[in-house]
Amino acid sequence: MINLIIRRLTTALSIFPTITNLLELILPLTGLTILLLFIGFQSDFLKLHILEKSWQEIVKIIMFSFFIPGLSEEIVFRVLFLPHPTENPLLKTQIIWMIISLVAFIIYHPFQGLTWNPGAREVFINPNFLILAALLGVICTIAYLISGSIWLSVIIHWLAVVIWIVLLDGFAKFNPPFALHFVFNFLLGDNHFSRV
Repeated sequence: MINLIIRRLTTALSIFPTITNLLELILPLTGLTILLLFIGFQSDFLKLHILEKSWQEIVKIIMFSFFIPGLSEEIVFRVLFLPHPTENPLLKTQIIWMIISLVAFIIYHPFQGLTWNPGAREVFINPNFLILAALLGVICTIAYLISGSIWLSVIIHWLAVVIWIVLLDGFAKFNPPFALHFVFNFLLGDNHFSRV
């Protein structure tokens, strides 16, 4: 099992998306992104609102979000759960693991809000958030399975989080605003990262 995990991780990290991968992904990713935005704006979960923070704080959010949740969640919910395309899994096996991965990805968010990140509880148990998270999970899964590379799904996940937090009022949904401010302080060494 450990060997399988190491092989999946090293393979996913060492493969980079090709132009062909990007061309194959344009249509499904565009369609799912439009659906995600439509649901988000129709439900009022998303709204245009540019985060009013210093450029330094916004840069920190952008940098931090690449690693958490971007890289960390993609390693867990795509690379570790899903058979890598080089394993040539049966379609049935791939679909079963895609469903397990997606369900785990969705459940992880309310679990996080109810345990170690209580400031995110209200947003992470919100049905609109969970629908959008599911769509993001589908988008990242498709990107990973088509490219065989973790990097494309990481970039998609990272951009989605950054756009939500910085441009679509995501920051304000956490209590206190951006519940992980203490993580920014700890990891980035800024003891006065402002909360509001």
